[in-house]
Amino acid sequence: MNERPSCCQTFHPGASETVSYNNPLFPAYIQYGFLSSYPDYSAVSHWHADLEFILIKKGEMTYNVNGELIELSENNGIMINSRQLHHGFSAEHNECEFICILFSTELLKGNEWFYHNYIERIIENASCPYLYLDRSGWQAAILDKISALYTAFEAACVHTPVDAMPYFELISYFCSIMGVLYAHLPSAQPAIKGKASEITSIKNMIAYTEEHFAEHIALEDLALAGACCKSRCFLLFKKYLGDTPVSYITKLRLRKSLAALLESDACVTDIAYAYGFGGTSYYCETFRQYYGLSPLRYKKAHRKS
Repeated sequence: MNERPSCCQTFHPGASETVSYNNPLFPAYIQYGFLSSYPDYSAVSHWHADLEFILIKKGEMTYNVNGELIELSENNGIMINSRQLHHGFSAEHNECEFICILFSTELLKGNEWFYHNYIERIIENASCPYLYLDRSGWQAAILDKISALYTAFEAACVHTPVDAMPYFELISYFCSIMGVLYAHLPSAQPAIKGKASEITSIKNMIAYTEEHFAEHIALEDLALAGACCKSRCFLLFKKYLGDTPVSYITKLRLRKSLAALLESDACVTDIAYAYGFGGTSYYCETFRQYYGLSPLRYKKAHRKS
């Protein structure tokens, strides 16, 4: 199942990311990913209510969580807590292969008392926006469960249609991982007000770009969405996303255009205008800058793979 995935990132304007689950009726996303499938070897920064687990299989990756950079290497990983701003990248453009698993805690919401006292203790824990996972301590158990969960999913995909997956087994692994987190995470601490306000501002600006990515986006409008001035807007993008607003919007448009490029027969000109590029030559030039190939050569190469 080592396939280059289509993007799992779609958004509801003004809110968090809406994840395109493997089965739309079951809130879990399980995939083997390649960092080279993202423009400039960098995922678009995003957030969602789901818990996210990354296990590095080959290579290295830097992960940005709320502006903090964490270095991940082979056989290590990270858990990103609910509603945290995050993305992975390689500044050196090195390939990285990884398992990515997202689970919605809605799967465990059958009992209100249990959800409030056990699940919310994890997902509402402001002192744990993420958890670095290595094999030197109790986190190793989570890495083993991530690997086993993906192995079970991969084996099932060979013989089973998506609506007949081993869902009880997947939920069992998720519950087991949550049990390990509950037993070891530190007690919750109140959120730092200034940082919380900044993250809310940057999230609102990201949501604005999601809603208007196909249009011309002026820095003034972006700043207005984040309730800040233009210079503050620029500083927040650099602080939390490691990118300028213009570069972020370009990567977002490129990433969104991939689905149309790879999964439809739309011509490059139509794709360019539909995703906010204003012209075919500019789209092709930008695409080649970030992916190293023209859109048509990329399409040919990846449709074959």
